[in-house]
Amino acid sequence: MAAQEAQHQRNEGGREPEPDRRMSGWTGVAYANVPVGRAFGPRRLVRNAGQVERFCEIAGWSGSRPDHVPAFLLNELGTLKQFLKLPPGVLHAREELALASPARIGEELEVCIAVADKFIRNHKRFVVFAQTIRSAGDDRLIMSITRTLYWPC
Repeated sequence: MAAQEAQHQRNEGGREPEPDRRMSGWTGVAYANVPVGRAFGPRRLVRNAGQVERFCEIAGWSGSRPDHVPAFLLNELGTLKQFLKLPPGVLHAREELALASPARIGEELEVCIAVADKFIRNHKRFVVFAQTIRSAGDDRLIMSITRTLYWPC
C-alpha cells in the first residue's frame, strides 16, 4: 500500500495539495485517510413496487411500468455514506455503469464498495470507488459502477 501512496504522490511532484477547507465546519474523512483497497459492505438493498412506481412518475415515464428495478434506483451513494463520512464539497467527476442482469422488484440485493484508486491531477484530489450490486439470493451480478469523486480535503 505504501508503494501505491508513493505513486499517487509522484503524480504531482511528491507533494499533496493543501486541503480546500472553504466549507465552514469541515468534517469528514481526509484524503490521506482514504486507504486504497479498503472494502465496505455488504449492505442490504431492496427496491419495492412503490419506489419503482414513484420513480416512474417523477421520471415522466408513461405507459406500462417495468417489471424490474430501473438502474437509476440502484445507482446510489447511500452505501458509501453509511461506511465513510464524505467531506463537504465532494463532487462526481466521472461514473461508469455496467449493467449485467435486471434486479427484480422486491428482490434482496447486496451492495459492496471498495476504494479502487486515488490520485492527484492538476493539484486536485480524486478517489475512485468500485461498487457492485449482486442478488442476495443467487449471487448474480446486477450492476457494477466505477465512480470517481473529487475529494476537496
